[in-house]
Parts: sequence; structure tokens; C-alpha cells
Amino acid sequence: MTEVEVDVEQIYKAYDAINNAGNNIAEVKHSYEILIIGAHGSSNCKQLAAQFIPRFFGKFPEFYETALDALFDLCEDTDIKVRLMVIKYMPNVVKECNKFAVRIADALVQLLENETTREITAVKKALEQVLRLDPGTIPAIFNQSLKGSPEVRQRTIGFLSNDLNRIKAELSQLNSDWESKFSDEVIKALHDANSTDYENFIKMLLSLNMYKKKDNLKALSNSIVDAIASEDEQFDPSNENIVNKFIMCGKTLIQLFEKGISTTPILVFLVKKILPQDVYCKLQARQQRTVLRYFVEFIIRNPTEVTLREAAPLIKNIFVNEVPEPPADNIDEDPKIDLNKVENIVYTIYTIAFKIPTITEGQEVNCRLRHLYTFAMKCQTRVKQSLKDLQKTQSKDQQTIEKIKRAENVQTVTHNIFTMTKELMKPAVARHFTKVVISWRVPSQSISPQSTTSSSTSSTPSTTVGNKRPNISSPSTPNKKQKSAQISANTTTTTSQAPQKISVFQVTKSPRIGQANKRVGGNGGNNRNNGDGGYGRIAKIARNKSNEKNLYVPPPRRGT
Repeated sequence: MTEVEVDVEQIYKAYDAINNAGNNIAEVKHSYEILIIGAHGSSNCKQLAAQFIPRFFGKFPEFYETALDALFDLCEDTDIKVRLMVIKYMPNVVKECNKFAVRIADALVQLLENETTREITAVKKALEQVLRLDPGTIPAIFNQSLKGSPEVRQRTIGFLSNDLNRIKAELSQLNSDWESKFSDEVIKALHDANSTDYENFIKMLLSLNMYKKKDNLKALSNSIVDAIASEDEQFDPSNENIVNKFIMCGKTLIQLFEKGISTTPILVFLVKKILPQDVYCKLQARQQRTVLRYFVEFIIRNPTEVTLREAAPLIKNIFVNEVPEPPADNIDEDPKIDLNKVENIVYTIYTIAFKIPTITEGQEVNCRLRHLYTFAMKCQTRVKQSLKDLQKTQSKDQQTIEKIKRAENVQTVTHNIFTMTKELMKPAVARHFTKVVISWRVPSQSISPQSTTSSSTSSTPSTTVGNKRPNISSPSTPNKKQKSAQISANTTTTTSQAPQKISVFQVTKSPRIGQANKRVGGNGGNNRNNGDGGYGRIAKIARNKSNEKNLYVPPPRRGT
């Protein structure tokens, strides 16, 4: 095509000629050429070309590639008015010729690299239109975003997790397979996602209607677990990203268990990947507490006996390493232990022992159980006295109230340890499993000094289960809403328990240990260049002449 300069009047005449041509399109090819030439003219000509080229795109197959190149040039123009105009009308290309939907979606995603809020907003609206015209372009959006720059990745994920919610129902009506395609792309991205994206992807998946069905939810739970580390991959405890993905996975699955989803996949993962000594010992103390708490949550939900048998020796080794053996010289010395961790460890042993009594066999376990039993008995006496002293305090300031709460927590923990170790020290045939409520499921106000059970008299809770399986449910049966709230409270405070030194009774404030939360970038970015004619960072579109997925080419900064 031989390019010559054209003006606004010529572009309008070319538009009228094409618009009035009817079926005589062959006679107005030159008019469409004028529109394409206008994409390289003045600012006004470019804005008109940005509107008219997409409008008549489908009528001139011989100019497909030339027209696309002209539109992509307009996307990279230095004038923001031109860029905004072409972004707005690019979805018309898909409307005119559906086979270019993937390339248009690719180009729009790359334009999320731009820095102005107005452009990012316009791109997201254009992406919504493209999806309405062709819901099947969702894989292109995913593929382009995941290989793009950090800004493109974050903004695309923000679009998929927030903006897309407005049109999900509409897309499902337009294409019955849309949710399935969307789900497939998200699941593919789970494995290589960082912990923040992993959390966002899971939220996207759970918002789909298809996962209201139990069968689909079961398959999803397996995919969520596999995405942490595949079967042939090792779990790297030094990789904080992998550890955080496991924490997020456990938090999600605990909610799904209430819908009847099996705990077997996550339990098998935990037993094979995390509980082995060479992995577990390399975790940080707060991470170990999280793993043990999740193990309690998983193991109480009817796991298979095969899984329990595989877990038994691993949790037994953790118990031996966590609880020191009694001093050899019979000195009356308290063990230095993390009470919260030990409570969870003993609880899991107590639960497993119901089906596998041999878990407590061996001198190294028995001597530690006796040592722990004696310590728990003494500790309860100290806690009882400490609570009495605190209750006598005239000034109930916030600090005193916090001390009382921490003392009540220690009281509950030591009472549970005392109750469980007392049974575990008995021969298997003489054990009488009773209901034990793990401390982090007990409301802090439910334990008071007046209700403290003496360590030398009543050693078990009043509710007896006989030979029924021990459980950690609350004494009163909660309704569904209460269960949901309880689960949320439990999982969000998973890592908040801190170790307590017990050599001399002292209640110390537990540090708050939060899970890693990284904000996914919004659609604002650097808002310079909101003015007309701004340069800023303008995305370069990676182009090809086919419908293959474009490889992302980072755009150079103008002026550098």
C-alpha cells in the first residue's frame, strides 16, 4: 500500500463511501485504505481511524493484517486521547471477525502495562466486551497475563478476581462451558503461583457455581493439594512461598470438610511430605504449630486406618523430640516445652491410639508421658493459685484481664495434657477414652478460677464417650452458622500461639504472628500522565500474523 497523507475531510468521505456501499464493497477498497493511512496522520485523523477501522474490519479480508498493524500502532501512540479511543473500539474487531478474538485479547492484556488509571480502566472494560463476544478467549487472557510483567500479572489477576464477577452469570448463559474452561485455566496456574496468587485463584474457583456440587468440589480439593507440590516433588521447608501455600490450602480445606469433602488427600500429603523428621525439623516454630494444628483438624474427620498407621510413627518421633525425657539424677525439674505444640501432639496420639494402641509402646514414649503427666499436675496447681491472686486484684485493668485470659488458656492446655497422658499411660485394654476439647476451641471466658479442676482429684471432663471415638467438638452442638464462624476463628488464628517457657509458672503474652499477606496490585499504578498527550510508560504490543499465543515482549520506556 502506497501511503500518502490524508486529512480529516478525506477520512469522513471514505467513511461515507464504505457506509453507503451496500453490497458493492469491492468498489470502496480504496476508501478503507484511506482509513488505514489515517492511522499515521494527525491526532484527529488517528482518533477517527481508531473508530472506523474496527467498524468496517470484517468487510475487507485482504486488509486484515494491515488493519491490525495500524490499530496496534495506535495503541502505542504518544497521545493518550488516541490510545483511549483505539482501546475503546478494539472489541469491534472481534464483533466483525471472531477469529481474531485471541489476538485482540492478548493485545489488551499487554496494554495493562500502561501507567494511567484511565487507560487501565478502559482496557478492563474492553476485555469485558471481548469476553462477552467470545467467552472462549479466557485462556488467552490467562496465558498472556502469567508470562507478562509483574504489573500485567497483578492487574490481570485483579481483573479476573474482581471485575469479572459482574459478568460471570452473563458469560455462563452465553457459553455453558465457560466456567469449566475458566476453572481449567486457573487450576493450571495454581502450581506455579506464589502464595498470594494461590489464595486469589482459590477464591476465584470457589466463587464458581460448578463448585456448589460435591463431586466437582472433591476434584477441586485434590487439585488444590497437588498444586502445593506434585507427587514427585519434595516439600521444601525453607521455601516460605511453598509453606504459605500449604497454610492457605489447609485453611480452605477445613471449610470444605464441613461440606463432606474427604480429608484423605491433604492427610496423605501431610504424612508423606511434611511430617517426616528431615522436613518437619526444618520448619520454623510458628510453622510447626500451624502444621500440628492442621493435623488435629484433619485427623478428627474419619481418616482411613491406613493413613493413621502411616502417621503414627511420625507423630511419635515428633513427640519424642519435643518432650525431653526425665532428668537422670531424679532432680525435680520442669521440662522446657512449647505447651501449645505439645497439646496438639498429645491430642493426635490420643486420637490415633483409639484405633492403633501400639503408638504408645516403647520406653522412650512411656517415660516422657509420665514426665509430662507429673508436670501437668504441678502446673495446674500453679495456675490455680495464679488465677486466685489475679482475681483478688482490685484494679481490673486491661493488663490484668489479659493476664487472666493467658492463665485460663494455660489452665485449659495443662488440664487437657493431664487428662490425655493419664489415659495413655494405662495398658491399652484399660483405657477409657473421654471427650477432650482442644484448648483453641474453648472460649476464653468459659474457664474461671472457680471451675478449675484439682489436679489430684477430678482428672477427666464430666462428659464420657465410653468406647466412642474421641473428638474435639464443642460441648454444645453448634448450628451451621456457628460452625462456620468457629472454623473461621480457628483457622485465622492458626499461627498466633507462641511457645511458653514453663520451668517456673509465668504467663507471657503471645506475640502476634500473622500469615504473609501481600496485596495484589490494583489498577491504579503510577497515575502520572493522566493529562492529554502524556507519554509515561506505554505498552509495546507483541505481534504475530497468526492466532498463536503471543510471547510477551517487555515494552521499553519512552524517552530512554
